[in-house]
Amino acid sequence: MTDPRPHPLGPENRHYWLAVTMARKTGADMQRALEDGVIAHADWAALVQRCRGCGWAEGCNHWMRSQDAGAADVPQACPNAPTFEKVLAAFGAV
Repeated sequence: MTDPRPHPLGPENRHYWLAVTMARKTGADMQRALEDGVIAHADWAALVQRCRGCGWAEGCNHWMRSQDAGAADVPQACPNAPTFEKVLAAFGAV
């Protein structure tokens, strides 16, 4: 479960790759979403920033190691679940 208490933001590079991996594990084609205007570059930047502030990062990392690429449901503990689900829905994946 996500820790609602404020805490220091995590490293940008680590959380960028957590977000990329989450997209890959769930099948959310973020590059296509950017190219097709489903999300803007600012949305992607905000997604990484939300990931940096998430208290579930270690749980996320563990969860991702146990998932096959493209087959996982977006975990509701992820603060970016609405964005990933929007991308999946845009391309008929949900």
